[in-house]
Amino acid sequence: MAILDGVHRFHAAHLRGDTDIAVRFCDEPLEQAFVRTVRENVRHGLPLTHSDRTAAAARILRTHPHWSDRSVARAAGLSPKSVAELRKGARQATDPMHRLGRDGRLRPVDADQRRRRAAEILRSAPGSSLREVGRRAGISPSTVRDVKRRIENGQEPVPERDGESRGAARRKEEEEKPSKGRESARGTDLSDFPALVKRLCHEPSLRNSADGRLLLRLLDLHLVAQQSAARITAAVPAHQIATVAVAAARCRQIWHEMAAEVESNRPGHDATAATKN
Repeated sequence: MAILDGVHRFHAAHLRGDTDIAVRFCDEPLEQAFVRTVRENVRHGLPLTHSDRTAAAARILRTHPHWSDRSVARAAGLSPKSVAELRKGARQATDPMHRLGRDGRLRPVDADQRRRRAAEILRSAPGSSLREVGRRAGISPSTVRDVKRRIENGQEPVPERDGESRGAARRKEEEEKPSKGRESARGTDLSDFPALVKRLCHEPSLRNSADGRLLLRLLDLHLVAQQSAARITAAVPAHQIATVAVAAARCRQIWHEMAAEVESNRPGHDATAATKN
């Protein structure tokens, strides 16, 4: 029952002796609620000071470290450059592997480093498949193929980013965008949760519907939880460990039930076999 926006209006109504006030309820996690509060206060009413917006951006970076600089800047009313400086100053020990952009896509933070990692794997284990190297390095098989081609031609695994090379990189990026058929034929390592979330973030039917975006946000939160599990569990006070454990188990049950329901909607699904499983 926290007031996200309209605190002054609430107190004014209270001082007038009003017993009722019109509200709009938002049932969402505290981290999402804070972002909503900042966005609302940036857009209207008494503008937040620069220090307030900077503090808000720093908090959003802590709770949503995978968000791009532009996404955080848009929410907090700062420039992407200011957010980038805040990110550098934060010195986060566990920087996520991907950042979520305003378009709903996950992009790797250290793409060049991943290419070099793929090159090391290819040199040490030349018989490895493109998919295996990609899984270990955190890049797509098509990018591994490009790294392998560059190594065979005596080039650096990371292409130059100026002039014609930059244009070629952009064309390659467009070629790697998933399309119908190619995505299904390519397959996905079901044990690689970040890759699964990334693939779903590329799905237009999910990004263009309210319920689809809700699913992506839920998966996004679980991705953060997976990457920050040690810090999250360490923050639980001793007297609340049992409660948190029960809540976590309930979350697991909810997702298990949802998985069963999604599976039952798949074309050609055998309900009897699923019940046995």
